[in-house]
Amino acid sequence: MCICAAPTTPFEGVTVYGRRQATDYQEVRRFFEGRGVVFDHADIEGDQASLQRMVELSGQQEAVVIEIGKNIFVGLNPAELDRVLP
Repeated sequence: MCICAAPTTPFEGVTVYGRRQATDYQEVRRFFEGRGVVFDHADIEGDQASLQRMVELSGQQEAVVIEIGKNIFVGLNPAELDRVLP
């Protein structure tokens, strides 16, 4: 996992599971960067443990999965994400 932005918010525990080059991951990255949200990227293509964790959380193997604390989101849904972000 990597820190993908400099800390700009005290909100912790945001992890995005997906393939770095995938369009859906890039959309989520831009969404969070636009809001100043720091997140960890779990690259499911290069890390089997990240893929396994993503499947355990969501049952998904392909779509981007977002973990925010105890909340799990499949895909980018700005309205839903805005409800849990500060």
